[in-house]
Formats: sequence, C-alpha cells, structure tokens
Amino acid sequence: MRVSTPLPLARVLLWACRGGLCAFLGLYTLCAVFNMQLGYQGNANSDLTALVWREFRGDVLRQVARLLTAHTVLGLLAGLLFGLGAWGARAERRARVFLGVFGASLVLALLACLGDIAQHPHLYAATLYERAAWTKAVLLRVSDTGPAPWRAGALLLVAAGPVLACWRALAHRAPAWEGRRLARPLGVVVVGAVVAGLLLAWKPPPAAAPTRSRPNLLILASDGLRPDHLSGNGYPRPTSPNIDRLLREGSQFEQTLIQIPRTGPSWTTLLSGQWAGQHPIRHTMVGPAARATPFPTLATALGEAGWRTAVLSDYAGDIFSRLPLGFAHVEAPAFNFPDLIRQRMLITQVTLLPWTALLPAFFPERQQFPELTDTSPLAASTRRALDDFQRDEAPFALLVFASVTHFPYAAPHPYEGRFLAPGERGPWRFGATPQMEPAPAPPTPSDVAALVANYDAGVLAFDAFVGRTLEDLERRGLADNTLVVILSDHGEHLEESDRGLGHGEHLWGSEALRVPFILRWPGQVAEGRTLSTRARAIDVAPTVLDLLGVPAPARFQGRSLAAQLVPGGAVPEVEDLPALLETDIWFSDRDGQRYQDYRLPYPWLYESMTVDKGTGDIHLKPEWEATVEKAKHRGLYLGRWKLLELPTPQGLRVELYDVQTDPEERDEVSARHPEVVASLRARLQRERSWDIVDRN
Repeated sequence: MRVSTPLPLARVLLWACRGGLCAFLGLYTLCAVFNMQLGYQGNANSDLTALVWREFRGDVLRQVARLLTAHTVLGLLAGLLFGLGAWGARAERRARVFLGVFGASLVLALLACLGDIAQHPHLYAATLYERAAWTKAVLLRVSDTGPAPWRAGALLLVAAGPVLACWRALAHRAPAWEGRRLARPLGVVVVGAVVAGLLLAWKPPPAAAPTRSRPNLLILASDGLRPDHLSGNGYPRPTSPNIDRLLREGSQFEQTLIQIPRTGPSWTTLLSGQWAGQHPIRHTMVGPAARATPFPTLATALGEAGWRTAVLSDYAGDIFSRLPLGFAHVEAPAFNFPDLIRQRMLITQVTLLPWTALLPAFFPERQQFPELTDTSPLAASTRRALDDFQRDEAPFALLVFASVTHFPYAAPHPYEGRFLAPGERGPWRFGATPQMEPAPAPPTPSDVAALVANYDAGVLAFDAFVGRTLEDLERRGLADNTLVVILSDHGEHLEESDRGLGHGEHLWGSEALRVPFILRWPGQVAEGRTLSTRARAIDVAPTVLDLLGVPAPARFQGRSLAAQLVPGGAVPEVEDLPALLETDIWFSDRDGQRYQDYRLPYPWLYESMTVDKGTGDIHLKPEWEATVEKAKHRGLYLGRWKLLELPTPQGLRVELYDVQTDPEERDEVSARHPEVVASLRARLQRERSWDIVDRN
C-alpha cells in the first residue's frame, strides 16, 4: 500500500497562491459583471456613460488595471497565508490545497466585507440595496450588527495559517532543513508584529505647549450643519453634547446667514469677507480663470501676520484644493472627471472596498466617496497637524471641514442608525441624495423620518469628532489660548413640505441659509451668550480677525461683531445691515422640484458643463455664464423682512416674507406691503452695485 507524504513547502505555496488568485480574480469579475452601470449617488445617464467611454477610455482601462493589480496582490497574499496553514496541516494533495485556499480566501473576503458593511453600510447601499432581495436582506441585517465580530473572525482566519506553520516547524514535524528554514522568518514576523503592536499602542505624552503670546485659531465645520438640529438649541434629540458644552462656555450668533447655499462660493464668501461677485467665485462650477484669481482671505491675513495656516477636509472639501483660499497647507481631495470615474468604478468592487483602507495611498479616490464620511481619518489628520503646530512657537490657524452631515447622510458605526425607527427598511434607510430626474414616487412620511434620522446621526458623529478634538487641545495645553469656532458653509433642506432635499436650488425658508456660528475662548469671549444680531457671511472673517488682533484686509466688505462677544457689561447694539442671498447653478432642468416653476431655463448639468481634456476639471461652458448669472434667484434679509426676486420666463416674480411673525416663511405678503417691496428692491440694487459696474 502506497504511503502518501506531505507536499513540500514550495509546492504547497505554489498551489495555494493559485487558489487565492483564482478566488480574488473571480470576485473582481463577479463585481464587474453585476455592477457595470456608472452613476453618481443614484444619478445615472446613458449619455454620460457614452462620454466616459469615448473621451476617457484610457482612464477607465488604467483603473481596471489598478483594480486587477489590487485583486492579484490580495489573492497572492491570501494564498501565502493559507498556504502556510496547509503546509502546517501536512497537506498531501495539490487539489485539496487549491480548493482549500480558494474556499478560505472567499470566506476571508466575505468576513472582511461583512465587517465593513457593519461599519459603513451606506457605502454598500448603492450596489446591494436594489441588486436583489437577498443582497438587500444581507445589507439590512448586517447593518444592525457591529463590525467587531466579523473582523475578529477575519483576523482569526488570517492568523490560523502562520500558527499552524509555526506549530509544525517548532514541533519538528517537518524535515529539519524545512523547520529551520521556516522557523527563522516566522519568528521574525511574530516578534515584529508584537513590537509593532506595542509601538502603535504606546502613545507618548504630548510635549508641553510652547509659550505663545498670540492665540491660536481652530475652526471646526461640517458641511450642511443646521443650528436647529443641535440639542443645545432646543432640538429634542441628543445630537450634540460636545457642541452644547461650547455653547455653555462661549457665545453664538443664532441668526448667521450665508449668501449662496453651496460649498465653494459659500466658503469663499465666509473666508474673504466679500460677497460673491466682489470675489470671483460666483457659482460652484467656476472655470480656470476664476480659480486662478487671487484675493485676500482670512488665511492670507493670518499668514501675513505670522500664523501658520492649514485646512483639512474629506469628501466635500475638494474646493480647498481647487480654489485660491490662501492656506499654506492643504489636505483635501481633488475633484475632476478622471477622479470621479475612478471613484465610481471602485465603489462597484464590493469585495475590494474593505481592503482599500489599509493602503489609502494606492486608492486615494476612497477619500472622495460621498457614502464614506467617517470622521476618523480626519481626526487622525487633525492630531498630526496639532502635533506639528505644537513644535513651533508661531500661532496656528487650522480649519477642519467634515462631510458627515452632507447628503447622503452616511454616518458610520456606532452612530449610524441611532435614531431610525425600529425595523426601518425603506429606500431612504441608508440616506438620500437629490436626483437629477423626477422620483418615481414622492417620499412617504417614513422616508422623511429616515432621512432626518440619518442626518441627525451625522450631526452626532460630527459632535463626537468635535469632542475628540477638544480633548486633544486640552491634553496639549492649548485650550485656554485657542479661539474655537463652530461653523458651516450652509444648511440643508430635509424635505420640509415643498422645499425638497439638498441646498442651493432655491431660497425659500431659512433651513439652507442659516449656519451655526459659535465661538469659545476662555476669558476673551463671553460664556453662555446667545446673540440675536443677524450675522452675515461676510461678517465672519472680520469678527474672527478682530478677536485675534489682526487687521482685516481693506477689500473686506463685512464688519466685525467682536464687540458683542466681550465678557461682562451690556452688549452694544449694532445696525441691522442687509444679508444678501442668491442661488447657485441648477444642475437639473427636469427634477420635478417646485423651483423649476419659477426659473429661467437652461440645460442640465450633462449639457451645460464641460470637461478639460488635459486636467479633467469640470466647469460651466463659457457660453452659459451670462445665462446662469441672469437666471439666479436673489434676495436679502433686512430687519423683519425677507425679499426675493425670481426671474421667470413670464417676468420678474417678487416675494416678501415677514420673518418676525412668520419665522417659517410660509405666508407671502408682497401684495400687502408694496412700499416695503419697493424700498427693499431699491436697497438690493444698491447693495449689488458692483454687479451693475461689471455689466457696464
């Protein structure tokens, strides 16, 4: 009878690598075949797909090569790990090695995927929710669990191979030469892993903060953060315990209004102290000429005065890498068409997504996922920045901009699902995004409830980030000499009646126009003070500069409100000045929303935008600039009134609201107050006098 003998190590590893490679390349093929549609946050268009393949075929093929390379590397690594286990188990047949490693690789991929789904379920909703009934069921079931059990299973599976190999080598069950040959590298790996773990776990105490004669500035902001969803402002859900602490220890302007409720133009107005039109960023999709035009900002003023300036952001902060906002150090994702192609191709590779976090430099487009707004990487970047600043005696000005409260409202575990109704399984269970075309059916009350719950989970996640950052400041001894500001670029419509979802398309209501403006600086800013003064977007930078003792640039049009923040004594009265408002570009001409009935028409995004072939930058076609500017809805807040001017094909429509008696702005009263309308329209024209000069 023939006695079978164990396969030698080299033969085992060869067949194991083949099994791992086949498993991961099979997973790539499966994902590519079943997720071929190229869309963005639920918006897909056949013309866009044709454009991608026609004009950017090279980018598509290069991304395919990168995806295949990643799967190949993962397959080979899995083969090596599980091959060690097969050798340790004294495998005797090549087929068993191949099939065993093939199956183990699939199980490993599945466990890693389930763990990541539990951590970031929104990231997988685009490909799993509507794919099939069973994928939807898996997504919903796993999203109710935590990532720890799945990841623990994956780690145990990964560790099994080296452990079995070590056992065989150390027990001398292999030939002496193989045991010696394997024991040494395995020993190095084990010792290295232990030392690396100890080094990662050990955190040296932060160095003492150098004595600075001038204060630091830390602005913590989140895209679309609404002040009325902060629990410290009376919101019934416990969304913001850490920001509530800042409300108690500092002051807030409860009526802070931005001009254009879209990220790029709004941040430009907030940081430049100038209205859009006075600075060159007049809408979101600005061309290269506007992006190349320098102008003074909060960052340039502080940089010239000796502050070290930096801005950190995730998904929604690509404007900081594209616009000349004056920060000396910028960590923000790019935004161009090839990046979007790479991003959308990557998100379809469901089984690869869990591994992209291990080597983010290989897949930098991971940062750009709207569905992945975990603040943990941003928190790590913030800690590194504070460590770097702490080594220098110069004061710092750091702006950190999160995206977790931006649609699709994709808070990670453990915040995700915190406020959802039990058993929620509807289409907005994993958030929602404004659509370019009409929805098949209007949202139900449970859909809207899920939308608001996801948004509130994002507020809670941002608040936790604020809390961690405040702890980092205190641990470094920086809290008492740092002006901390909570801010946002705009608010957010959350399907309040007929006001839709998102921001930037219309000016009805204040939900997308009001932002938090909270300031804390112990001893320098009053504690627990809420100011009813209407703060305008252009007043934010002058106020911050005044508090820091830095003169505002001459081109700034806003005023400082710092005098109202001084501790003790009476709060000085200030004149109420107009807060200008206007819409941004309309991305769609057919989404079925109410604003479509009150606008001048121009083509939707797929026809009005162009892509530079050299850089991949996306911007408005020059021939549509004048039309977009003419079509904008505009208005102002002044005193108790809000005026809106809406150009339509039938002529100019004027609306007036008394925000004192009608804070929700539901009762249009222009017919009852013609004299107020005339006065405010004249004031609006006078305030926008630069626009008249530009046209002439």
